[in-house]
Amino acid sequence: MQRFALKDNLVSKLLRSLMVFDNRKTAPDTTKPSEMKYENFECRRIRKVEIIVLGPFGYDVALKYGHEIERLRRFGDQIHYNTRNWIIYDKLLFKKGDAIDALKISESERLIRQSPYIVDDKIFVDPIPGSKDSVDVLVVVQDVFEFTGAASANPTVPNGNLSITDINFLGLGQATTNQISYAPQYAQRYEYNGIYNVPEIANTYVSAQVHYNTLNYNKNYGLILSRPFFSTTTHWAGGLDIEHYHTAFSFLLPNDSSPVSGLHNYDSRDFWVGYAFPLNENPLYRFKKSQLILSARVNNINYTSQYSFPASINQLYPNETFILGAIGFTRRDYYKDHYIFAFGKTEDIPLGYLFTVNSGPDFQQFKQRWYSGFKGSYGWNNSSLGYMYLSLEEGGFINSKQVEQGVINTEFFYFTNLIPLGQWQWRQYLLNEYTLGYNRMPGEFLTINGNSGLQRFYSPSLTGTQRWSDNFEADFFSPWHPLGFEMVLVAFIDDALIGNHNVTVLQSHLYQGYGAGIRFKNEHFIFNTLQLSFHYFPNAALVKANAWNISSSGSTSFQFQDFQFAEPYMAAFR
Repeated sequence: MQRFALKDNLVSKLLRSLMVFDNRKTAPDTTKPSEMKYENFECRRIRKVEIIVLGPFGYDVALKYGHEIERLRRFGDQIHYNTRNWIIYDKLLFKKGDAIDALKISESERLIRQSPYIVDDKIFVDPIPGSKDSVDVLVVVQDVFEFTGAASANPTVPNGNLSITDINFLGLGQATTNQISYAPQYAQRYEYNGIYNVPEIANTYVSAQVHYNTLNYNKNYGLILSRPFFSTTTHWAGGLDIEHYHTAFSFLLPNDSSPVSGLHNYDSRDFWVGYAFPLNENPLYRFKKSQLILSARVNNINYTSQYSFPASINQLYPNETFILGAIGFTRRDYYKDHYIFAFGKTEDIPLGYLFTVNSGPDFQQFKQRWYSGFKGSYGWNNSSLGYMYLSLEEGGFINSKQVEQGVINTEFFYFTNLIPLGQWQWRQYLLNEYTLGYNRMPGEFLTINGNSGLQRFYSPSLTGTQRWSDNFEADFFSPWHPLGFEMVLVAFIDDALIGNHNVTVLQSHLYQGYGAGIRFKNEHFIFNTLQLSFHYFPNAALVKANAWNISSSGSTSFQFQDFQFAEPYMAAFR
């Protein structure tokens, strides 16, 4: 196809206008931590910091000053607001006049790359001719095309909806989302969802979000402030989440055949704060990554409409104050690679370990109990085999010397190195998960539906309190890029076992799923990955589920598991 596109005829010219042939895959850099390439510049002074922000199309951050790799810039660059230079400067962990710290340079590059409005970035450290103690730093950043939206309508009903999202409003790095729908056949004709997000306030790494939505008589609005342990150089972190809810409920009371329904109001207040102690103050950067972290969290839920309901309903929706403390020990490294979950841009692979213990009292309106839980996780790289991640987690409440709502989670995730296959490249993924719930509350159960076991499978009747699942996937990365979209051929095999306290997973039936498909993604847009795939479940008839499924959306459920310590939390049962 590439040879034909180079011929001098009308069809070949059309093919060249639609396809980009690029056989030069970016070489992975997986043999050492990301900061080691800056090691030779340690302790030199930064004479100046220059920032170059490139438009979404026609550029490559690997080339200094963003030389164009296409002859014509697309129309999208003309309607796009480039991110302001000072927004990028505020994300840097260094400034003019500082001594070079390889870890801070590397972490700055990673943190910029995490911004949703950035495709990729690269930081160049250039020696100054004639100077042995000074360098110049060049930060090259490429933006994402920030706009997306959707609209639909049915004039015969009539009804319709409209949504518009801008993830880089006026180049300020701030995001706005507005969705509105109209359906006059319902009592609530209009529904609205609005979000305004400021990813970073000045140079504090504090993010802020306000949101408001109304949906099916439910209403929610709130404010979220957050500052995570964004880097191994971070000491303070914390967050605040204030929410108000007006929601509908419906359930059956014991010995009552008619459902009870109504509306209630409640407020949620969630606050946490943490401090990280470096375990070695040696100025050499490689010793700064291990941290001992202490944190505390208070979560309060207050039902303001309790006075209008009988005690039987209030017991299902009790006021609650949950206090959790945590201690954690963590170490984080990041390696760089390509073509893992993205489609060619630089990806940061977290390696290291995290050990945490969470514990504290839960003061509910009608009872008190104590929560305890722990988690240990470890990720490593083998230069011949690839990347591996392993974790073990357990947690539960102690009430009257009995454990309730207990859960054990284990996970093993593995993906290979990128393997050449002619002009193609491929990578394989394996995810194994096991969940065991014990003394769970009525209505708390596991399924193997969707990302919980078998992709695109659905059975409302197949539930339990134990689940074992395996997900295998092979991705074949194409050398062809029609209209700038990367193409990936995918094949997957899933299996799952589900049981309960009477029938363990080893005694239960093995459910299977097989499928194949194709993914499309243009990294320069914020549109979601498009996946066209078909799935076959050979034993779906046992639970009266569909044996075939054809899907036109979604993508892989695999994701990196970071070792970033966050707020104290409860082990998840899902």
